[in-house]
Amino acid sequence: MRRFLFLSMLVFITVMAWVSVYEKEDDSPLSQKLERAMSLTTMKAYHDDDYDYTVRYPSFFEQTPDSLLDKGCCRFSFWQDSIEIVQTAFVEKNPDDLSLDQGMTKYASELHATSQRKGHDSFILSGHILDDKGRLTARCFHAKFVKHRKLWFVQSLTYPEDSKPSLKRLMTEIDNWKVW
Repeated sequence: MRRFLFLSMLVFITVMAWVSVYEKEDDSPLSQKLERAMSLTTMKAYHDDDYDYTVRYPSFFEQTPDSLLDKGCCRFSFWQDSIEIVQTAFVEKNPDDLSLDQGMTKYASELHATSQRKGHDSFILSGHILDDKGRLTARCFHAKFVKHRKLWFVQSLTYPEDSKPSLKRLMTEIDNWKVW
């Protein structure tokens, strides 16, 4: 019995040593790891009780506590090394009762959007984020605005430009977002 235990321990130690020496480390770039994580992750759902809308976000994103945000707002983020990705949803008042076309023109101008798409009750804007001096940065945004009475329901994503291919699934999620 002692020989069996001794041999078992010896085999276990040998296997552990072999695994630790020959275990392949994942040295692929962070953008590839992010793309793989985005394709495999489950999507969680956040429900806003104030305005009764739901947002889906990747399970590995961290949620900012609601108590730190304004009413009707939620924020989810992921950061590692030089990559910071932030997904937000919020409600903005439309006191001038802008039409969809007027709203798209206004927000496209304010955000310096380079891409605009209009839907039935919404529009999608995307482009680069500008710094305080009006220069392009290496960060981008993708946002969907949904008009409902005198409110805009907005879901946006900000991310480093080189992470865009990794975020196609999340952008599709935002593009297909239905407030109700």
